Amino acid sequence: MSRTVSARRYAQAIYDIALERDDVDKWLDDLSVLSNSVRDETFVRFVDSPQIESEKKTSVVKEVFAEVVSELAVNLTCLLASRGAVSSLPDITDAFQEFVDSEKGVERAEIISAVSLTKTQIESITKDLSLLVGKEISVTTLTDESIIGGFVARVGDRLIDGSIKTRLDDMKRELIKGT
Repeated sequence: MSRTVSARRYAQAIYDIALERDDVDKWLDDLSVLSNSVRDETFVRFVDSPQIESEKKTSVVKEVFAEVVSELAVNLTCLLASRGAVSSLPDITDAFQEFVDSEKGVERAEIISAVSLTKTQIESITKDLSLLVGKEISVTTLTDESIIGGFVARVGDRLIDGSIKTRLDDMKRELIKGT
């Protein structure tokens, strides 16, 4: 039975090692490469398969990554492969990035809009969000046509909902309530 992987615990351990060795940027690069490898479903099925011996998995991981990422990053991938958890690399990478951002005083934000935002719109919203939370903001944008228009922003535990869908839902509730 495969053990559940705690991405935050792995990320914390990696972050501690990276700080100790003054290697945070290298780890960011390595984790990005490793996370991208998870897009290859054949690779993930192989290294996460409980039917395949750990030695074979380790051999393949070393062959694929030895000259691409650091030895410690290869070791991490081998450890995850032995636990059938290579598919958790994107979650580990995200958690690691959160530790880095926190150390730098950067808050992560997600902006969801009905249509793709222009660079100017993103910069304007980012500036406003930064003023709201009092920190530098690192933004990820997504599109979701179901919000009809406007945008929804998530910063930490805050939610700013300026979507047309929410406004229409609010109006609908008020009309029903008023009858």
